[in-house]
Amino acid sequence: MLDDALGRRAFLATSCTAIASAWLTADPDQLRASLVHARARANAPAPLWEILTPDQAADVDAIAAQIIPTDDLPGAREAGAVYFVDHSLATWAHDQRDPFAHGLDELNREARHRWTGAGRFAALSSERQVELLHAAEQTPFFQTMRFFTIAGTFANPSWGGNHEKVGWRILGFEDRFVWQPPFGDYDADARK
Repeated sequence: MLDDALGRRAFLATSCTAIASAWLTADPDQLRASLVHARARANAPAPLWEILTPDQAADVDAIAAQIIPTDDLPGAREAGAVYFVDHSLATWAHDQRDPFAHGLDELNREARHRWTGAGRFAALSSERQVELLHAAEQTPFFQTMRFFTIAGTFANPSWGGNHEKVGWRILGFEDRFVWQPPFGDYDADARK
């Protein structure tokens, strides 16, 4: 989504402050429930939405796919970020439901205004989606969407989100939650 010299990893690194503050203010139990729900929904044969309509879900998925796109690595779509957004709006982020829906409606209204007969955001070409998101980058809706996308893409998979650990592959994170102690000469006395 970024046209300047900032790479994907640099973009994610610069987003960490805002994400961390939003993450820390969320109720951990509800956040974990959203992530678990996201994993279950990503594995379901057909999506069942709690809050989002199928059209809204398609738009949210398209936005997330532009924020963390699929290229030589998987992106937010493969991580199931849309399921995290849906469950978050149904639970711990319920107070953001109306502003989020309003922001999504505004984005679609702007798409129809710019390109007559364009329909919804998800139906736009990738180039038009990027153009529209660049115009909306400083809005509260986009900031919320970016947070949801990053949280749903990079969270610990055991909590849901980050389907099949695709977010970790993007970052180059080595999944080693079990470590073996490095026994050697230094602990020879411990065996006596």
